[in-house]
Amino acid sequence: MKRNLTFVSLLAVLVMAMGFASAFGTIETVEFNGVVLDNDSVIAVSPGEVVPVWVRFDATEDASDVTLEVEIKGRNGVSVSKELSDIENGSTYPSLLKLKLPETDDLSEEFTLYVTMSSSTDEVVGTFDVSVKVQKESYNLKVLSVDYNSKVEAGNAFPVSVVMKNTGYNRADDVYVIASIPALGITTRGYAGDLIPMEDYEAYEDEEDSVEKIVYLQIPADAESAVYEMTIEVYNKDSNTEISKLIAVSGVTPVADGDVAVLDDDSKPVSTSVVALTVILAIIFVVLLAVLVVLLTKKEKPIEEVETSYY
Repeated sequence: MKRNLTFVSLLAVLVMAMGFASAFGTIETVEFNGVVLDNDSVIAVSPGEVVPVWVRFDATEDASDVTLEVEIKGRNGVSVSKELSDIENGSTYPSLLKLKLPETDDLSEEFTLYVTMSSSTDEVVGTFDVSVKVQKESYNLKVLSVDYNSKVEAGNAFPVSVVMKNTGYNRADDVYVIASIPALGITTRGYAGDLIPMEDYEAYEDEEDSVEKIVYLQIPADAESAVYEMTIEVYNKDSNTEISKLIAVSGVTPVADGDVAVLDDDSKPVSTSVVALTVILAIIFVVLLAVLVVLLTKKEKPIEEVETSYY
């Protein structure tokens, strides 16, 4: 048993020695979101945020197919990598990567950041560990869904169901929802109440972090048939979120540019261009008729008789 333990220990030392011997450089500096890191750093960031990561690598050997990878491991792990191709001994290689941080359902959650450099022979130079705390913004409201009829008739009212959620760190008091169609000049507002922080039900009794609110929009009777942009805004005194949706309105037939609708005796819309053409043709007809009348009523001058004398 002792022999086996001694062998395993020697093997571990040998593997470690081989790893250090194969190193082709060192990771000198890692700057995460503007902060130079060390192994005791705890950086607070927002979920889903894209942060810059600067890495300085000093090469001590020539190497090919070198890859730099920055990774956050955990339940919602993310990573980003960059190919450095060939590197030369004695050179410094600064690299900038952009890492999109993971989402989290907790108010705050810690992850571990790993920075690794490897070559074509799978030599890993080292790993830089640092704790990254993904913490939700103090106040943040999110629209989870918007349900409504995608096509409505002019003159009708229709319901808009909005589901909203408090994804912030703190309680959201007095939340409102506004639905509007700016092009038609219509808007409506509803009160959604208070929303507690996510997963904090013990501190708040009989309250929720999300709610559904239904508001109604009245389409004007003279609205033209078109597809309009509908705006949904969820807000309180600390935060606001706005999204856009499309809705088709079946109403009055839109008039073409340059044409103004004119009602004739049959109450049918006639464009000004047709009216103008009709007037011109009528004028021409009257002029031709007048010329014809003049020609028909004009009498020829009688020829005077001249006596012929034979003397």
